[in-house]
Amino acid sequence: MNTLGQIGEHEAIKRLTAMLGNHSDLLVGAGDDCAVATLPHTGSDQVFTTDPVIEGVHFNPGEIPERIGNKAAGRVLSDIAAMGAQPQWMLVNVAAPPEMDFQRLEKIYAGMGALCARFGATIIGGDLAQGACLELHLFGTGLVPEGSALLRSGAKPGDAVFVSGPLGCSITGKHLDFVPRVEEGVFLRETGLVNAMMDVSDGLATDLRHMLKQSGVGAVLAAESIPKTGTLEQALYDGEDFELLFTASAENAETLQRQWERRFGRALPMIGKATAEAERLELKHGDGASVILESKAFEHFSRVDARN
Repeated sequence: MNTLGQIGEHEAIKRLTAMLGNHSDLLVGAGDDCAVATLPHTGSDQVFTTDPVIEGVHFNPGEIPERIGNKAAGRVLSDIAAMGAQPQWMLVNVAAPPEMDFQRLEKIYAGMGALCARFGATIIGGDLAQGACLELHLFGTGLVPEGSALLRSGAKPGDAVFVSGPLGCSITGKHLDFVPRVEEGVFLRETGLVNAMMDVSDGLATDLRHMLKQSGVGAVLAAESIPKTGTLEQALYDGEDFELLFTASAENAETLQRQWERRFGRALPMIGKATAEAERLELKHGDGASVILESKAFEHFSRVDARN
């Protein structure tokens, strides 16, 4: 018998998703930031995602409750943003110990509700059950025009690679207080210039590797071009930045950067380019030195890593 600790998060997901069902209305199943299903005769597709936030794993005991709520809703909204979708509905399941202060739970809901209201999402229900520690399990939906959801699988050799903002050091607070890039995601979809997109939750090196695998391409990153808070190592591997990572064709790169700067008043960092060498991820420094990047992401069931 294999335990989850022996198998690991990614292998467990691989085996479980092989058992999932299919449907004629399902356009994208497991493996992207969201699943995507068509809504017949509406001109729209609906995206679906879910995420847990667990005490001792995603936040420490005693954390400010509104920050917990912000993170719980923000993780789901970030997935929806990565598809270029407009947030829609949210369900919240709570597991909590009986001795938990109810006012603390109310403040968590206030944090979730404030962020949802900011981006047009509505919490419409959920469930409450007893548990050993506080757990929030959120499910969210969003809408995109039919056939327009941005997927991880669309990157092409020669594409420019972009990231929406600085990476690294989320543990100092950003992982709780971040603003999901919903407006940016919708904007990028509407430009029609983006080929592939996802959010950065597991670290740049790991998440870009997921995109490369699904697109069948490689990439070379320019070390000096990666926007960072802290060191380059932290920018590559810390995770929980919740910025958008995306590609566009080389001929559209400057146009996209100009449109982005007009819309958001800040520069759009181009951090590398996609290559034809499938799944090869290389980092080049200004002095010409280069290394092949490893995957060092946090993996559930492998170690304890509370994000605070």
